[in-house]
Amino acid sequence: MKKFLIIIVILSLSVFGAKTIFAVMSERQASAKTLKAAPLKTREVVLQAKVAPSLPDSIKLDVPLIMQMDQPLLYNGCEVTSLAMILNYSGVKVTKNELAKNIKTVPFTYSNGQKGNPNVGFVGDMAHGPGLGVYNGPVFELTKKYVSDRAVNLTGKPFTDILKEVGQGRPVWIITTSSFAPISVFQNWNTPQGIIKITFSEHSVAITGYDENYIYINDPYGGKNKKLNRESFIKAWEQMGKQAIVIKN
Repeated sequence: MKKFLIIIVILSLSVFGAKTIFAVMSERQASAKTLKAAPLKTREVVLQAKVAPSLPDSIKLDVPLIMQMDQPLLYNGCEVTSLAMILNYSGVKVTKNELAKNIKTVPFTYSNGQKGNPNVGFVGDMAHGPGLGVYNGPVFELTKKYVSDRAVNLTGKPFTDILKEVGQGRPVWIITTSSFAPISVFQNWNTPQGIIKITFSEHSVAITGYDENYIYINDPYGGKNKKLNRESFIKAWEQMGKQAIVIKN
């Protein structure tokens, strides 16, 4: 009888112990299921917007003045003379006459009576005439021969873009009028590319500075850092097609 009771007690303890073990294991498994994985550490990439350099309220650059009427003269060569100024300022040693030899040219008048187009090349005889001038396209192509992709054509951009370039120390080649103010006298020319409007009052200069009220230029007719009314100058530049070229550093 005692042996029987002892066996029952042992069996009870075994069963109870097993249940206890299973209960503990179940609790541990449940706990394991409820544990959340620790978040993986990630690198934070902070994108910083480029801040445009602040521009000075006024500036005047020391761009070398080159005169188109100095020997050997270029009577109609204001465009290449102004280009020679900004090229030399950028470290390219070149003369106005070398540029005159290398720029594309077209006749002043063709045999069929049509006129040359300044968008295609310099029209006429640059040194002695008759001649008209040349626009940004051929001048830009010529500039690239000397500075490659450092040349940037700003034609059509707002005048504020020109001021940004000058404010960062880069003079800008532009087309304007000889009076540096809007004009009313234009002619219609029949060219091989179609009818275009031209004026013999077209002129080219290098913009060398600015302040609140004035624009400063190097004028190939004469005048280093010549001071001009800012409002009138911008209107004349716009009237002539917003033509501009700069050489980047």
